[in-house]
This record gives sequence, C-alpha cells and structure tokens, in this order.
Amino acid sequence: MNNSLLDMNLLIKKEADDILYKKGLIDILKSFGTPHIHGSYALDLMTWRDLDIYLHTDTFKEADFFLLGSKLCTLLQPIKMSFRNELIANTPGLPVGLYWGVYLGNERAGSWKIDIWAVDNSEFQKLVRYNTEIRERLTHSAVLSILEIKSQCWKDPEYRRSYNSADIYQAVLEKKITNIDDFKKHFEKLRLKE
Repeated sequence: MNNSLLDMNLLIKKEADDILYKKGLIDILKSFGTPHIHGSYALDLMTWRDLDIYLHTDTFKEADFFLLGSKLCTLLQPIKMSFRNELIANTPGLPVGLYWGVYLGNERAGSWKIDIWAVDNSEFQKLVRYNTEIRERLTHSAVLSILEIKSQCWKDPEYRRSYNSADIYQAVLEKKITNIDDFKKHFEKLRLKE
C-alpha cells in the first residue's frame, strides 16, 4: 500500500508536468510574473489532481489577471473557472492576492483543479516559509501517513469545506496521527471546540 501511494504521487506529478511544460502552462504564467509550484506537488504529497501555483509579481493589475484568465481558458479548455479578489475580501486563511480556480472537469471524479494565486513579494515570502517549514518536518513515516490520510479524504464532500490539506499536515506532524480514523476523531474534537 505505501509503495502504491508513493507511485501515485509520482504518476500525478508526471501528469502535472505534462500540463505545466508540454502543454505550456508554465510559459503562459512566465509572461505575467514568476511562477512557483507549491503545495502537494512541491512536497511530494500528491494523491489527487490538484495543482497549487503562486505567481510572484509586485505590479499585477486586475485587467492583467483577466487577460491571464483568457489565456488559461484558451490553453486548458476548463469546464469552469472561478475568480477571487482577496486583495479586497481578506478571507482568513487565504493568501492576499488574486485567484483563479481552474477546473478541467469534476475534481471529485479525478479531473484536474489548478489554483493560481498572483501575490506580491510579502505574501509570497509567507507562502514559501510555510512550504519550507512543512518540508523540513517531513520524515518518511510522516509522508506515508499523510499520503494514506489524503488518499482517503479527497472525495469527501467536507474536504475544502471543513478541513484541507494543511489540517492533515498539522495532524500528522504535530499530533502524530497516522491513519484516517484517528484523523477524523481529531478533527471532530477540534470542531466541537469551536
């Protein structure tokens, strides 16, 4: 089981590389700023087709972001794209920046979802620190536990509504949780405290 999860990570990363490099997503992003692939891809913790990209730029305007959206639409042919302006909304827990959520199909059925955030240097440094802190704490056993838990969560309708990958990372790295049952118990306790 553990080897199959590690193999799944590699397979999904290869698919992501095809979108990024063969299809040309990275080239489009480079014309608008400096793209950085983060999240599960950068941490080698992929269990579903979700790609997180931060576009580092200090001079981004909404009009440019919508031009980027048009190019994304032409290149990727998504079934849906969602826009957020978190420069205005300031939603707790989300990056401060402009966002495109690009859906290439039903993500719960295994299609790609690509999150693209245009952020300034200050926000970018925070995001890099978070990713670096997680990477530095990953042991082989933590990787296997995270992959195991994530592989059983991605189709859960509550995923992204009530919890996300960061909650899984925290549970494994701080609370030493190693399986889905203990994660659910841990998360339920947290919800009851709110």
